[in-house]
Amino acid sequence: MYIFRLQLITALTLAITFIHSPVFGKELTGHEIAMKMDAVDTSSDSVSRAVMSITRGKKQLTRSFITYSKVFDNGKEERSLIKFDKPADISGVKYLIWSYDGLEKEDDIWTYLPSESLLRRISGSSRYASFMRSDLANEDIQNYDDVEEYTYNLLGSEVVDGIDCYILERIPKPEKDTQYSKEKQWVRKDIWLRRKSEFYDKRDKLLKTAQYEKVENIDGIWTVTRMRLQTPAKRSETVIDWSELRYNVGLEDILFEHSRLKR
Repeated sequence: MYIFRLQLITALTLAITFIHSPVFGKELTGHEIAMKMDAVDTSSDSVSRAVMSITRGKKQLTRSFITYSKVFDNGKEERSLIKFDKPADISGVKYLIWSYDGLEKEDDIWTYLPSESLLRRISGSSRYASFMRSDLANEDIQNYDDVEEYTYNLLGSEVVDGIDCYILERIPKPEKDTQYSKEKQWVRKDIWLRRKSEFYDKRDKLLKTAQYEKVENIDGIWTVTRMRLQTPAKRSETVIDWSELRYNVGLEDILFEHSRLKR
């Protein structure tokens, strides 16, 4: 009788453990995964240096730039300043980006060309054009993407290069101005950063891919430090390596004003 009761208790314990295992746990939604990704960067501002290596057929191009970014209006706006310093023919070219929370106001992008002493706003179809002849589009250089500007579908899981990832489909809401119909993301389950992405055009054809090849923990924030973009139709590739990245450095607001671009 004792043995039977012991076996019964053991069986019940195993059943309860099995029921409460992750298999039976509440699975994260696509939106919840996106929120976890959005929460990775807790900084108020940042500075970084980058080298962009571009391959276009047999032609090789290299660009060097510094990026300054800062959060404004209690997280409802982010501004970035990109300053190119190499090679000499593009030294002094600058991009100023003001990214806003929500879809009520379109993000602003300006470029300053020192050779012409010209400040130009990038809008309309110009947002879809190549950023400094790279595989990035001008719209891609915005650091801030509001989670609520998209809908999300969790497609499953997949191991990529030994890293367990969620497969997330991100679809822009109809009122968002973008050249992409969707982005398919492989999101790391350990640190909530993308491992790779696929970008699709308005005809749902693959436009380009991104591999996030290196990550580092900088000041407690997991950060991508190497990205490889490829556009199959153009047979082009862009590799960006970030270095000297610092968070929470106390950047002044005036750095992100138009009046500073000509300095």
